[in-house]
Amino acid sequence: MFAENWKISLRQIRRLLILDLFGMSSLMLPGIFTSLTGADGIFCLLLGMAAGAVLLWLMGKNLKHIKTDYYSYMKETAGQFLGDVCMVFYFLYFVTLCGYVLYQLTTLALSWLLPDGSWMEVGLLLLLLAVYGSIRGIEGRARVYEIIFWFLGIPLLLMLVFAMGDVRTAYWTPIVTSDGVQFVQGSLAVLVFLLPMTVLLFLKPFCQKPEKITSSGTVALWTVILMNVLIYLILLGIFGTNAMGVLKRPVITLMGMVKLPGGFFTRQDVLMTAVWVFALFALLNTGIFQSTLILQNLSQKPGNRWSLWLVAVLTFILGKSFFEHSFLIEIFKSYQVFVALPGMFFILVLLLLLHQIRTGRTLQKGGDF
Repeated sequence: MFAENWKISLRQIRRLLILDLFGMSSLMLPGIFTSLTGADGIFCLLLGMAAGAVLLWLMGKNLKHIKTDYYSYMKETAGQFLGDVCMVFYFLYFVTLCGYVLYQLTTLALSWLLPDGSWMEVGLLLLLLAVYGSIRGIEGRARVYEIIFWFLGIPLLLMLVFAMGDVRTAYWTPIVTSDGVQFVQGSLAVLVFLLPMTVLLFLKPFCQKPEKITSSGTVALWTVILMNVLIYLILLGIFGTNAMGVLKRPVITLMGMVKLPGGFFTRQDVLMTAVWVFALFALLNTGIFQSTLILQNLSQKPGNRWSLWLVAVLTFILGKSFFEHSFLIEIFKSYQVFVALPGMFFILVLLLLLHQIRTGRTLQKGGDF
């Protein structure tokens, strides 16, 4: 199961990360900014990118010390118990993320592609496809999305270019009107959507050039933030803050309004929904792969299928729970901001400090000898 001895290139990692980060952020951040900061959402994106760069820097510092894999590094640095606690933390993050992404993906498909379908049928089908993708291994998944990347990216860029003609720059003002609390909340929201970058910590054994793996995260970070800046400026310039506040998914609504030369497509919004369907599906696949990998490490049984099916069952239960009980979505958002986000930074800083202490003791013993 999974990659075994297979390796993926830095280019493939970059494209996987871009898809993982872009789908959910571009779909949800415009609505969050509209309710919190208005035009100041652009500054939230930039500040969130700066915080994401700090997270990436901490990841890079730890990646330099990883000899085999992240779990072994945590056990060597923090001990077996703390290493297991950290892995459980990462498992809870990725499996809850899987459930939320499944909920968003299925809801999106039902809203724009399959209005007569049921959540149970569509959600189960998407989940089984994601499980199949995990069984095929990370290399097969990387190759598929490497091809899909351009089939999705080029039409999206063309649609955004055509949309620029309807932008009213007056809607970009006023700026600097949100208070400090709203500005911080918007910036934290950006950083939350960048947290899937932490999958890089676990990809070193699968990378052809592991010494350069952090650079893939840097390119993905810049690409995703700049794309979100472009999309938000276009959305803000076309709809304005007030109109965008009543739209559930502004970017998909925009896709249906763009006037293409020749009028070849009357429902291009349905066609362009595929961009977000595939991007969210890529994130779901990554979450399932990562959650399963963590369970296998904890159980010390690489390749066992029960971990994969356990993750699939938990994902489906969580996804359906989000669909049926909206209050769970608010709990999940609070968990992301107050538990997952600080926890990611805390673990990385703690590991660096413990590694420095351990290295210092080793050097001292060597000097005494």
